[in-house]
Formats: sequence, C-alpha cells, structure tokens
Amino acid sequence: MIGNLLLSFLIMGCCISVQSFFAAVMLKAFFMFDDRGLINSSVFRNAMILSTVTLIMLVGIVLQMLIWATTFVAVGEFNDLRHAFYHSAVNFTSLGYGDVVMSEERRLLGALEAANGVLMFGLTTSLLFALMAILIKRRWSAELSRHL
Repeated sequence: MIGNLLLSFLIMGCCISVQSFFAAVMLKAFFMFDDRGLINSSVFRNAMILSTVTLIMLVGIVLQMLIWATTFVAVGEFNDLRHAFYHSAVNFTSLGYGDVVMSEERRLLGALEAANGVLMFGLTTSLLFALMAILIKRRWSAELSRHL
C-alpha cells in the first residue's frame, strides 16, 4: 500500500507539473497577445480564445492519462498501452465504468488517478474562468465606454 501511495504521489506530481506548464503557457500566450493588441472585445475572438485554450488544456489532460497508462503497463497491470489508456481515461475522468478492474494489489492507483483527474480538471476550469472573467470585464468596459 505504501508503495502504491508513493508511486501515485510521484505520478501526481508529474501530472500537476504537466498541467501547470500548460496553464502557464496559456497565460503567457494570452498576455503576450494582449500586449500586442490582439485581444479585444469581439465576441467571435473571445470564443476563439476560450476554445483554443480549452483544446490545448485538453491536450495536457490526455498527456496525463498517457502518463498514468504507461505507469499501469510498467507495473505489469496491463499488457498493452491501448487497454491501459482506456482504463486510465475512465479513471482520470472519474467515469468509473468498472468494465476493466485492476488487481487488488494496484486498485488504489485507480482511485488516486481519479483524485488527480478531479484536481486537474479543476485547474483547467479555474484557468478558463479567470480568462473568461478578464474577457467579460473587457467587454463590459468597451460597452460602457461606448455608452458614455
């Protein structure tokens, strides 16, 4: 059990680093585009920004699923990456179909992957919320200045 906890915390640390990196890159890109005047109050442009950030953050999430799947194969829980990735995606999203179950010895890894997934989806959601708040504030400011 201690070994599974330590392994999970190591993998979680990796996943947190991956998603934090993606979030930092998205923030840097957002403010870089803003400094160049490429972000304005256009509804279409705001939708494109949020869609792009969402898709890029999703790449980070899929990468984390792959990290967990590779770990499952490495510890001998699955023989191939395809089945391990499917199981990882079910765990990470907290879907929990239960059609593929890990051995009793490694079952804790699945539960901790689900906890990791909840945290990473929360990080992604908070980033999107923060960017959306900035865009909404800008839109309101633009509208207000037009009416004054």
